[in-house]
Amino acid sequence: MRGRPRGATVAALTAAVLAVGCRAHVATLPGVLGPEAYPPAMVLATGAIGEDCGTSILFVPLRQASLEVAVARAIASVPEATLLTDVQVDASAFVTLVYNRGCVRVKGSAAKLVSSVVVPMPERHQHHDESMPHGHDHHHDGSP
Repeated sequence: MRGRPRGATVAALTAAVLAVGCRAHVATLPGVLGPEAYPPAMVLATGAIGEDCGTSILFVPLRQASLEVAVARAIASVPEATLLTDVQVDASAFVTLVYNRGCVRVKGSAAKLVSSVVVPMPERHQHHDESMPHGHDHHHDGSP
């Protein structure tokens, strides 16, 4: 009986190891997401950036990167900001056999909530007194 060549066994083991992936929870995003989910907000600055990094030694995590911390840092980088809109999230990793570092970076428009949205009127809008029909009394308190 012929044995399997040693090189083929090593190649099969290497392929099996490389085929194994991993999955990790990145973050839970508070709030409402989606293209139609914008709260009434005033953009204070574009390009607000926040980053958080985590490390591991010999693949034992010492600290994991946090998307929540990265978002908080981006918001804190702009005075009066309370939220981010149009957010881009990037992740990067530096991996060696001994020391590993993974980072999450967010970039977006820093904004603050406003109590109401003001919609400007068209320039040709006239005062309502001028547009009322003649003879119509629009005073509700009985004054002329």
